[in-house]
Amino acid sequence: MESIDNMLDMALPGLTMWQLSLSVIVILFTLFLRRPILDRSLKWMENLAAKYEGEWDEEFTHSIGQPLNVLILVYGLLLSLNVLPLPQKPVNIAGFVDMAELMTVLVLGLWLFSRMISAMDKVIRKRALDPEHWLDAGLAPFITISLRIIVFVTGVIVIAQNLGYSVSGLVASLGLGAAALALASKDTVANLFGSLMIMMDKPFQVGDWIRGSGFEGTVEEIGLRSTRIRTFDKTVQNVPNNLLANVIIENMDRRKDKDLNMRRVSIIIGIAQTATADQMEELVDQVKNLLMEEPMVNKSYEPMVYFSDFGQSSYDLMVYYFAHTDWRTWLKAKQTVNIKIIRKLEEMGLSLAYTTQTVYLEGKDNARALLGGDGIASIPQESRTGKEPE
Repeated sequence: MESIDNMLDMALPGLTMWQLSLSVIVILFTLFLRRPILDRSLKWMENLAAKYEGEWDEEFTHSIGQPLNVLILVYGLLLSLNVLPLPQKPVNIAGFVDMAELMTVLVLGLWLFSRMISAMDKVIRKRALDPEHWLDAGLAPFITISLRIIVFVTGVIVIAQNLGYSVSGLVASLGLGAAALALASKDTVANLFGSLMIMMDKPFQVGDWIRGSGFEGTVEEIGLRSTRIRTFDKTVQNVPNNLLANVIIENMDRRKDKDLNMRRVSIIIGIAQTATADQMEELVDQVKNLLMEEPMVNKSYEPMVYFSDFGQSSYDLMVYYFAHTDWRTWLKAKQTVNIKIIRKLEEMGLSLAYTTQTVYLEGKDNARALLGGDGIASIPQESRTGKEPE
């Protein structure tokens, strides 16, 4: 036994048999007890997370499983080394092991936070799919990227500080660099904040039909710098988010909110002035009944039909009703109603008014010069002179 101790002392001064045995036992315990310790820890965390409703429990436990597994292994190895009488001269191995232990904790902490952010990203993306939730699908990557940058920068500063580097100069440099970058990319920063406002306020979402000053179409993508809009000509407009956050936007698809799901149709029909008062009164009733019987017309708001104005060459009939918001369905409803109104006019012997122009000419010679030839026979049909033709 003494000879073994002497051999160990020659290999590592101060090392005894019991220290080596204890170190080996720690390693074996780590290898064999790692899985039970990990399972019990995860089970305890699952039970703790299950008290709170939501998807966080499963994602959270999955995210910390691997870092916790590596932490147990590395910590067991470092603990087995701490049992040994590690020399401090000529090389400070004991100090190196202590530093390795600290760095391991910091690196594993960064890894753990990174995986927790990934788990949070999955949950955020699931919740963002709900149109009623305040989170936007485009906001999820921005949140996760920002958190990753914060965790990474904080981790680098802490590691550098523990390695003996002065971080005050580094922090000051980062502050000056951030200020210079913000000044150089003022428009980019403005667009970035504009995108945040859009994602949080949700004036529109991907797939919405929007209209504003200089743009109209369907939103295809909401990016961090600009929003891509597909116009009805099938071209693509890239509108800076800073502009979108500061202009009036009409969201045509928001008519579906609160179960409205309707779009207005407002037309003025010019009836020829040959119509009598009784015919106009009957026409108003007939068109209103037509709208009430038409299944494509929304009855939530009663259709309105009125003899509204006297036009220059017509009696103006106002027709006002609501149809489905879908573009094609709305057009089909409008077409169906228009055709039925024309048929109703034909049944009643009425016609649509059209603008006419009557030319009055002074003298027969002027009429001949205008119409060509003698022009006398056509004058009563197309125009009138100041006196009867001879």
